[in-house]
This record gives sequence, C-alpha cells and structure tokens, in this order.
Amino acid sequence: MKKTYVLIIVIALVVLTTGVFFTNGFGKQDNGEDIVIGGALILSGDAASWGETTKNGMELAIKDINASGGINGRKLVAKYEDTQISPVSTISAFNKLTDSDQVKFIIGTNWSNQGLALTDLIAQKKAVVISPTLGVKEFNEANPYIFNTYPHDFILSRDMADLVYKKGHRNVAIIGANDVWVKDQTKNFSERFIELGGKISFLYEPNVDEKDIRTGAMKIKQDPSIDGIIVTVAGYSLFDVIMTQIKDIGINQPVFAENTDNTLIANCKGACEGLTFLVSLTPTKEFEERYKATYNRDIQIGADSAYDSVMMIAQAMKATKSTDPDKVKDYLASIKEYNGMSGPLKSDGQRAFTKPYVIKKVVEGKAVTVKE
Repeated sequence: MKKTYVLIIVIALVVLTTGVFFTNGFGKQDNGEDIVIGGALILSGDAASWGETTKNGMELAIKDINASGGINGRKLVAKYEDTQISPVSTISAFNKLTDSDQVKFIIGTNWSNQGLALTDLIAQKKAVVISPTLGVKEFNEANPYIFNTYPHDFILSRDMADLVYKKGHRNVAIIGANDVWVKDQTKNFSERFIELGGKISFLYEPNVDEKDIRTGAMKIKQDPSIDGIIVTVAGYSLFDVIMTQIKDIGINQPVFAENTDNTLIANCKGACEGLTFLVSLTPTKEFEERYKATYNRDIQIGADSAYDSVMMIAQAMKATKSTDPDKVKDYLASIKEYNGMSGPLKSDGQRAFTKPYVIKKVVEGKAVTVKE
C-alpha cells in the first residue's frame, strides 16, 4: 500500500509539472495547437478597402510563415472581426477576439478614432496590438502593449507643409474634417506652414459624412489671394466629395493631400487629376508585384505594413520561444530597425516605426512617383 501511495504521488507531480511546463501565454495547453492571431479591421462599408488590403497583407505573411515550418513548430492561423468605422463596433470586435476567441495578438485597428477607444482595454487584457495604418502617436504611446508599423501622420503633415512652401505657395486654404485623425493632420500642417512664413486664410472642417461642401468651398473661390488647397481628409468618402465638388465649382488652384491611394483616386472619377500627395506606402518591388499577382489589384496602404506586423510578432515568438504576450511585447520594444516588405523601419523609441515617404502626382488617373 505504501509503495502504491508513493507511486500515485509521483504520477500526480509529473502530471502537474507537465501541465505547468506546457501552459502557454494564452492560458491553454501548449500541445502543438495552432497559434491564433487576430485582425480587428474595417471589413464593411465605404472604407472596407482599408481592412481588405490589411487582411490580404496578413494572409501573405501567414502563408509564408507556415510554409517555412510555422512558429516553433506550430501553425499560425487568423481570426478576423469587422470593426466597421465605429469606435463602438471596434470595442465589440476587440472583446470578441480577446474574450470569446482568447486571442492575445491582434493586428489593427485601421483608424485613429477606433484605436484610441481601445487603449485602456488593451492594457487591461494585456493583448499585444500592432496597427499597420493608424496615424496618431497617442495610440502606441498609451501603454507598452501597443505598436505601430505605419509612420505617424504628423510627420507627413509637416513635410507636406515644407513641400507646399518650397513650391512657392504662401496663402492656402485647408479642407479637413471633424475627426481626430484628420484634425491631427490639419494641426500639424498648419503649425509648420505658419512657422515657415505661410498663411492659412481659410479652414473648413465638415463632418465626415457630409455630402455637400460647396458652400464652404465657395469661400475659397471668392478669395483670389488663396494660391493652394490642402486636403487633410483621407480614407473617408468625404475625400471624393471634396475633390469632385471643388472641381465642379471651378476651383483650379493646385491641390495637395496625404495618404491617398488608388481607390480614392478612382472614386474621384477624374477630379483628382493633378493632385500632389505624400504617402508612406513604400513596398518593395518584389512585394508589390506579388500582391498584384495574388489579388489582381494594385497594392494599397496597409498591406505591406500588415505583412511586416505579422512577421515581427512571429520573429518575437521564435526568439523568445514563447507566446507569452509580455515576453513578445518586450522583444518588439527592443527592435531598433527592421527591414521588411514595407521598407526600412526604424523605431522611434516609443513602439512606433518610421520610414521614408514618397511624393506622388495623379497623371492620367494614375499615381506617379515624382521627385521634388
């Protein structure tokens, strides 16, 4: 009886030790199950192209990771939730991924108003979140679990002010929007342009769902001293409204923008012709060609950055031999430079990455890279 009792204790200790040893960062048994990564993305509505291109980039990364043996011998799979463009829907999508699906690694969100709504939840649930498109620094700087692989928009906004001033414009009008992301771009362009000696003669910030901006735009037309138009809206269908209606009422001053892509240009139906814009979409030629061959469409903002986001998480898991979010976030925070499919990324020390941008001009309906 004594030997039997001892044997039972030994077996119990082995089982307990094995269970502890194989428990991963998800609180489940690490028995070779798939590693799940989440996507909290805009997958429906007018801005669905942002989520779709991000998802496509993620899928290419997952395919490459699994083809090379997975992560520490485990397959990577994805679960996606539609955030739409609403902060409320974004919170629901995040809770679904973290609570129901127990996902601890998430790519998203796409836009600033969505991401800012999640910062406290991310800290509470200790989920590692990387946005491949979100523009404001207040997101990634909110807590140590949040990262960005797309440069902050204030960088482009200030550089756009430099470009506009360099091209000889001194008195401009800004058409923005009543949105946190757009206001950030407007603020930084304005501050830099005024620093340089320029003047903002007119600022118009309609709601993002506005369908008629002619009344505001007419004030620009009536001021002959205005020599340039700055459009700080991107992504929203309001961009199409602005571009088509300023042309309709005969405003012919040069127009400048940022973070424009082929979807926005196509939606303008010719009204974007001549538009000059700055964008941080800088994929390698190899990735750009692969994306087009795979999805039969041109690459858009988010695809290359999403690919790199997934790859960085995989690299962190491999290096730490762990799926513990705390270990992964610490590794990600230690990365100084990363050469990926979106170009050479350099850490700003606050869990965000910067990279060179390009200047493009719409010529015959296509965005062409130009040198200034």
